[in-house]
Amino acid sequence: MGLPKVVLAIIFPFWPKMPPLGLGFLQSYLESKGISTDIIDINNIFYNLSDENLKKEWLISCNLFLEKNITSIIKESFYKEYTSVRERILEYDIVGFSCFKSNFIATINFIKEIKGKKKNLIVVLGGPEISRQFFKTKGKFTKEIFDLVDFFVVGEGELPLYQFIEGSYREGVATFIQLDTLKNLPFPYYRGVNFNNYPRKDTLPIQFSRGCIRNCSFCSERLLYRGFRLRSVESVIEEIRYHKVNNATNYFVFFDSLINADLNYLEKLCEKIMDNFEAISWEGQMAIRKDMDIGILEKMKRSGCYNLFVGLESGCDRTLKNMRKGFSTKDAVDFFEKLNKVGLNFGVSLIVGYPGESKEDFYESLRFVVSHREIIPKIEQINPFVYYEGTDIDVSTDYKFNRTSLERMEIFINEIKKYHFKYTKAFIGNLIEKNN
Repeated sequence: MGLPKVVLAIIFPFWPKMPPLGLGFLQSYLESKGISTDIIDINNIFYNLSDENLKKEWLISCNLFLEKNITSIIKESFYKEYTSVRERILEYDIVGFSCFKSNFIATINFIKEIKGKKKNLIVVLGGPEISRQFFKTKGKFTKEIFDLVDFFVVGEGELPLYQFIEGSYREGVATFIQLDTLKNLPFPYYRGVNFNNYPRKDTLPIQFSRGCIRNCSFCSERLLYRGFRLRSVESVIEEIRYHKVNNATNYFVFFDSLINADLNYLEKLCEKIMDNFEAISWEGQMAIRKDMDIGILEKMKRSGCYNLFVGLESGCDRTLKNMRKGFSTKDAVDFFEKLNKVGLNFGVSLIVGYPGESKEDFYESLRFVVSHREIIPKIEQINPFVYYEGTDIDVSTDYKFNRTSLERMEIFINEIKKYHFKYTKAFIGNLIEKNN
């Protein structure tokens, strides 16, 4: 028998602006093992077909009405195109779906359809939502989903997916089976993907590390991997060069949990970017670190960093300690002053109504932000506390059970407007479920 025909897909609705990074890595890894693998970005196909009103709904985070009804909307508006995509998927032997909270309902609905038409089609599910479902059901998943799916990948996908396809892994669920090192991990080429189909056609997601060195109590992202690992700097530079030359990529968005988890690595990467390209336009997410030398920040600026997302979360030391953030408000002020000194643009994220946050704690946080508005150029995100499965916080503290957190968020929003902060409208309350 020959090798199976494999396709990786992502269903709607999901953020449609750039190619799917996870599927790009999986495709390159499987092809390095001799397994030809296609990518079909179903999400992007139907986003592009949609009118402006539907596109606006698509971009609303936690849009429950759309998540529940998008399949019927797509079928009604684009039945021919929907049928064509479904038939394309049925040409393969194995289909792997990348699952997020936003597209999980539609993904399950799609699987029911294709399994109804081809019972021997092998279906694999991975992605952050599969990890969430794993924690939520204590590793058992629901019967409906378990009966539909042949293989679940919890955590990193490359090694378990390859082992499943070539037959050495025969269990139904792979739990945090990871590569020992990322040094030789092939970067995404996105073979067969047309970059011109994406709204940000000159922009790519990129990732040089997996995992996080911090242990923030509320964060679900730290649950996606076990430990912290880095790709080689040389591979990242080769990836940047490849896409600049072959795909006219001008902007790179780093999807690492923290770009400054390893300071020596970040400094070397910036130096290599300057040596090879002088500068590239890039952005990423970083932690507040009191041990981060201003020299590294200067190299970030010179290498082309144009924006940073900084996880402040609170301006109250007691809340920061409860969050296990690993820094104090004094550390935050010192860090922001360094960023301003070298001219790095950034915005901060904030959480209100965190478990145990008193009224006094909340107003302390609010006063901190307002009083330091001269060194905080932008509020990137504000949300009430949201519970995530797998963390060690009680679900009853979620905003849905705690109206005070929503009231405090409104107070915070009114204050940042009063003091004319710049803010990203789409990320204000973007984790709150809407249109249920």
